[in-house]
Amino acid sequence: MFLFSKKAIFNKSFSGRKLTKKKTLSTSLRLNKQGRVSLIAKENGKITNFQIESIRRFLRRFLKKKAQLFIQVFPHIPITKKPKDIRQGRGKGNVKYWTDLLKTGDVIVEVEGFDIKFLSFVLKSVQVKLAIKTYVFDHSRRWIL
Repeated sequence: MFLFSKKAIFNKSFSGRKLTKKKTLSTSLRLNKQGRVSLIAKENGKITNFQIESIRRFLRRFLKKKAQLFIQVFPHIPITKKPKDIRQGRGKGNVKYWTDLLKTGDVIVEVEGFDIKFLSFVLKSVQVKLAIKTYVFDHSRRWIL
């Protein structure tokens, strides 16, 4: 079950390349709204619906029903691609996949309700499936001034 926007009236839009080049910190860096351990983006980039689904399947396989998953990103930007060997013109290509733009500090996944060491180990193995650099944030190790 891949994620994509259900109510896209005009489903072909601009890809938003300029947004990925900006080096801004995310304003949504409110850590651990729901979970104890989070996977957070270290850099700007795109995450596709296929990557989100592979993360969800991987975490479900390891955590079973013992932990709750909170996926904080949703792919709402369509990326189009023309078929191979097609001449220029003839309009815009079909939607190939859906994506979401991530800024530095965006929370991707939060997990609640399991052994913290095991959760951090599993989330570190999830980092391989993403195209951007991420880090694992543990709420129990956070210190306050």
